Amino acid sequence: MAALDAQFVRLVQANPQLRPRVGNPDELRSNKLDATLDLLKHRVQVPEAGVAESRTGAVITALNEEAVVCAALANKGGLNLVVTYEAFAPKMLGALRQELIFSRHLREAGRPPGWLGVPVVLTSHTWENAKNEQSHQDPTLAEALLGEMADGARVCFPPDANSAMVALTHSLRAQGTITALVVPKREVPNRLTPAQARLLAEEGLLLLHGDPDTAAVLLAATGSYQLGEVLRAHQRLHASGIATAVVYIGEPGRLRAGRDARETAYVLSDALVLRHFPASTPRVFVTHTRPEPYLGALRRIDSGPATTRALGFVNQGGTLDVPGLLFANGCTWAHTVAAALAVLARPVNDGLRADEQAALAGRGDPTLITRPA
Repeated sequence: MAALDAQFVRLVQANPQLRPRVGNPDELRSNKLDATLDLLKHRVQVPEAGVAESRTGAVITALNEEAVVCAALANKGGLNLVVTYEAFAPKMLGALRQELIFSRHLREAGRPPGWLGVPVVLTSHTWENAKNEQSHQDPTLAEALLGEMADGARVCFPPDANSAMVALTHSLRAQGTITALVVPKREVPNRLTPAQARLLAEEGLLLLHGDPDTAAVLLAATGSYQLGEVLRAHQRLHASGIATAVVYIGEPGRLRAGRDARETAYVLSDALVLRHFPASTPRVFVTHTRPEPYLGALRRIDSGPATTRALGFVNQGGTLDVPGLLFANGCTWAHTVAAALAVLARPVNDGLRADEQAALAGRGDPTLITRPA
């Protein structure tokens, strides 16, 4: 989020002809938009001295998610950004859908909308927000937008700072679209080079390790914390003599089957999908979202229950840290290894020690699984 903040400021400063507007339901500084707030300021009637406030401020702040997203959507000639806690983003869905529907109707009428794309940033998200228990753990908006037409409603999961900066710019350039950007608030490792980040934004997926044509199993991640676990699983499987390929899926909607001509033109070709997911190779997905809507959107690469597993948020939560939430929802590296062995029809002993198996079964020490590598 700090990188995204700096990138948005650069974009505002580089485009003085575009009126900026930021929709903010709450906690802009908590969400790491410090530079944006210092530059643009809260819009208030009576500014307080020494506070980032102004009567002409461009940050529209109200404890009403629908109101602030509409403030950004109404700024058709400008540069917009909406930032919210992921758990409260579903309150924006009605307004977003109406805008998406109208925008698509304009395209069908031969009058494509010319307004810059609107990024809706979902942060302080499901996997890193535990202070208020399960009330702050909800990936519903990303799941709901995955059901909308992918050519207009884009759902992207940049896994690091480089990809977050590129994804922000890419979403603004996509005229007449709305992009949900699911972005970690906390610091995470930079795992992609700038060139890889650009390729991820352009194609929606990225091969990180291995060769899908020779791998015994494919590991695919969507989400920053999920990628970290998949990379650890890849290391363990490699050490166990099992060849794996690691694919990061940053925009799942690009891999879906198109439901009409416009969406079919936007999604990836069969050839590109098969290059990353050969039909006969078992695969394990680890996703930020609940696994069921994710697999539904990615039905094109779901090879069936015998050879496909999907791990994700399964409504288990509480006041847990990130590793604790990953463990409670069965999304750690060890769960990923166990799932990979299952789709390979190999015994779990081939990749996990007895004490690790006991931890997964709830009979052992979970810190064997959750402690840093």
